[in-house]
Amino acid sequence: MSIGLDLGSTQFRSLRRQGDRLVGRACRLEYASLPDSTHHRRLLDRDQVAYADCDGALILLGDEAAEWSRVLRAPLQQLLLDGQLPANDVLSRQILSLMLDAVLPTPSFADEVCCLTVPGELLPEDDGPQRGFFRRLVMLRGYRPRFVGQGLAVALAELGDAGFTGLGISLGASQCEFALVRSGQEHGRCAIPWGVAEIVTDQLSDPLITEFLVELLIEAGLRIGQHDGFRLLTQPVAVACAGGLTMRPGFERLWQQAWQRAAWPIQVRSLRVSTDAAYTVARGCLIQAKLAAQPNALRAAA
Repeated sequence: MSIGLDLGSTQFRSLRRQGDRLVGRACRLEYASLPDSTHHRRLLDRDQVAYADCDGALILLGDEAAEWSRVLRAPLQQLLLDGQLPANDVLSRQILSLMLDAVLPTPSFADEVCCLTVPGELLPEDDGPQRGFFRRLVMLRGYRPRFVGQGLAVALAELGDAGFTGLGISLGASQCEFALVRSGQEHGRCAIPWGVAEIVTDQLSDPLITEFLVELLIEAGLRIGQHDGFRLLTQPVAVACAGGLTMRPGFERLWQQAWQRAAWPIQVRSLRVSTDAAYTVARGCLIQAKLAAQPNALRAAA
């Protein structure tokens, strides 16, 4: 067995196989802090709301934090602003540890492979504090961590019938990532520190989405072209795209408009827009974890 772990900047998600089923877990990266009072305790206990007691405050996590922050007018705190680990914030790091435990079950056996993404990571081999922090948590849980980029995870999840070859694109909340993939191996990565959270407003319009996608594609195209990355792709190219924005009605039409305006120097064979955006990256991580455990199982993992 193995598990895929998508550590996003707004949610943690995991996916593993149990028998003939895929089982997912998710946790929103938000918390609310309430003064520790008899009134608050009675209210939360009455509705069977889980909370943590921490230095004179009651801490609500995830979905319950979002709901009760509105009811009690308590500020809702984000844990990974811009996908970055909070510096010198012991409480936030403790809460992140609890949330990772919530989506990462006890391993089936010692040294089970856990393939994971790292929030806010721009470089594929960036062995910095972010990666070190989450590596330690995963290892303490009893797993053997293996890291993967979000773009590669999208390609693995969506391009099985294309031989795991093509362009994988992840439109994340805090960053977007492009992976140039051949036979399941990442040969190039481009991460842009622009996320769809920047354009999510109450008046989110089709033109606003299109302009964001155009600017994103032009920037990524320039970076990939500067490193002669397009030659790594076998033409025509299969393209896979995932992220919460892809679930918006009419997204594929907006993407096609932006793609034509950005004028990448490649021919597209097919476009796959994920139909299960919430767990696409986690599914790609799971496939990579199975490949890590069984290096010759590329076809079986599809």
